[in-house]
Amino acid sequence: MSAPEQHVFVVWPKARFVADRILGDLRCETEVVWTGEIRFEGDMSLAYRRFYGPSLPDAGRKVANCGTGPFVVAVVRDVRPEYDTPDAGGRHPFRCNVRMLGLKTKYGQWAGRSDRVHGTVTPDEFARDVEILTGRKAAEWRDGAPGGEMRPKLPDGWAAVSSLAPFASGHIAPTWGADAEERPELAGRTLFLKDKYINDAFYSGTCLGLDAVEKRSSKAIWSIGNEYRITALMYDVAPNLVPRPIAWRFAADGSWASVVTERVKGPSLAELLKRGLSDAEADSFAADVLALADALKKTGVVHRDLFADNLLLGADGHLKAIDWQLAIERASYREDPWVVRHWKFRYVVFGVNRELGLGVWNDFHALWKLLAEFPQTDFVKSVCANLSERMSGMAFSFPPDRMTRIKLALYGLSLRFQMLLRGKRHRKYAQLERRWRTVMCKWPR
Repeated sequence: MSAPEQHVFVVWPKARFVADRILGDLRCETEVVWTGEIRFEGDMSLAYRRFYGPSLPDAGRKVANCGTGPFVVAVVRDVRPEYDTPDAGGRHPFRCNVRMLGLKTKYGQWAGRSDRVHGTVTPDEFARDVEILTGRKAAEWRDGAPGGEMRPKLPDGWAAVSSLAPFASGHIAPTWGADAEERPELAGRTLFLKDKYINDAFYSGTCLGLDAVEKRSSKAIWSIGNEYRITALMYDVAPNLVPRPIAWRFAADGSWASVVTERVKGPSLAELLKRGLSDAEADSFAADVLALADALKKTGVVHRDLFADNLLLGADGHLKAIDWQLAIERASYREDPWVVRHWKFRYVVFGVNRELGLGVWNDFHALWKLLAEFPQTDFVKSVCANLSERMSGMAFSFPPDRMTRIKLALYGLSLRFQMLLRGKRHRKYAQLERRWRTVMCKWPR
């Protein structure tokens, strides 16, 4: 059983007819810390959009289903949280407090629609939501309800850190705010890359006094905030091995989101390997690889795309892992909604562990493969042996279901046909062959 934790429940306006029943049940199931009536000022559709962020597909429908006007909020303390990964029908598996999830589901049934009652199911979600709903940070609720007025503090589209001090260990949550100093702009913004896979554009510039890069996406919007959060988590554990996270933001209408991190200007590991590594460089970079593996194990993060182009040499001489947009956490695995809809992307693009089968990711295996290209000094060999010993315990598996396997097999046949039709000299042959080998690799057991 996990340690006690706090959560918040929201009974939206059209569910207020069961508010008393819900509060009564919460008093039986949890310790109710505070209850009150809250109102979002102004356009309720915009308020819902700002509260839920990019995860809300249709704010107009939310208004129709949940109503406008004041609503009921309850902050509770769960003294016996139970964590598990509930069956999600193959979509959005997510480790969470299943006791709170069960209450949220039950109250939605009482209200006649599941979306008429909102509830948090993880501490991170509570930290974000309670500050938006009451204007008081999660830390202020640790010893009970804080005194003073409770006033909503809706995000205006930005989530940023207001200082560059190291993040507090154990909990990473963006600071939401509308103050000018908490909305850093990317000065001297210059486009340097566009239309790369799921991202629309990459910009360089300066932000909070740092050389920075901004990545913007209108497809995988949820993953932008995910990159900020996971980069911050990794930065807290291994600041020398990831770019410093600065901010993330999203459009008020949910049409795009972007993340800003410190820019790493050095060459990629792929370029360094092509040039050739000295023994001293090989030992230094192998130490970085081992430290990165340790940080991944400590945080429970799986990058899923650790190949030579995603490791850049920083000005401090350390390799830094970039592109955490679609990284996942073992304890709370969740895919970006766009990735869920585009199953080929999930199972074909992430091809760094082809030998392990579709839907199996192992960062230790990917790093071990990179080290095989290093000069094989005694230290590099020892790091390879270290990773090899721990590799079996670090695999993360979520293989495709039966229907997706059939679709992938048909896709593989179409790739093979294109290869035969175009011939080996065609400019796209190598890409087609790489994807065909990924799709045709062995199925994990």
